[in-house]
This record gives sequence, structure tokens and C-alpha cells, in this order.
Amino acid sequence: MPEWNEILVILVVAMVVFGPHRLPEMARKAGKMMAEFRVAARELREGIEKELAVEEMKQVAQDVVTPTKEAASELQKSLADSEKALKETSTPLARPTDTQPGAERAEEQEAADDQGAEPAGLTEEPEGSAGDADTPPDPEPSASRRP
Repeated sequence: MPEWNEILVILVVAMVVFGPHRLPEMARKAGKMMAEFRVAARELREGIEKELAVEEMKQVAQDVVTPTKEAASELQKSLADSEKALKETSTPLARPTDTQPGAERAEEQEAADDQGAEPAGLTEEPEGSAGDADTPPDPEPSASRRP
């Protein structure tokens, strides 16, 4: 940074070169140029700071996205393994009242529905029932006939 005596020498030389009448005009122009230089320097600094902030945000986003993608791929692999294991170990699901495997029972049900008949197994009465399904069987026939 120039000292006061250097500045004084510069001012004296400028007065001799430009003259006392043009010196104030030249000082105004120099002041405007310095102001423009400061504005340009500030805009450049802000632009660089914004770019650095954007790069920093991209890095943070990458730091978050990478583990998330890894976790998602692990979950998908686990889900695929679980589905494969389930398909290998299970049979088609049947209705709780069905006694036959699900696929065969469903085909019989569809055929019976198409013909208007009751499906096999629903017309048969369970063992031990006396005909009417709503009336419970009499536990002891002789007990109800007591005098």
C-alpha cells in the first residue's frame, strides 16, 4: 500500500501533466472507475461463493443419495429372495372350508357355478348331523323322553 509521501508525489505529477483545471475531472473519473471495480469484484466474489455453495450442496446430495440407493438395492434383493423362497415353499391358497388343493377346488367351483349346481362337498352332510344343519343334534334321545 502506498504511503502518504508516494501519494503526494503522484498528485503533483498528475497536476503538472493534466493541469489544475482537468485534475478534478480526472479524480471523478478515477473515483467512478474505482466504484465500478469494487462492484465487479463483489459480483465476482458472490458468483464464486454461489458456485462453491452449489458444489457443496451437490456433494451433500451425493452423500445422501449413494447410501439410499445402496439400501434400496439391498431391500429389492431381499424382497426378490423372499418372493423366490415363498414361491418355492408354498402352494396356491385355498378357501378355509376347502379340503382340496386351491387350484383344483377353484376349477370345480367355477364349473359348478356355470352349471347352476352346488359344488361338490357342499351338498354332503357332515357326519353326525341329523339332516337340519340349523338344529343341533339331540345329545341323548332318551333324556328328552323322561316322564
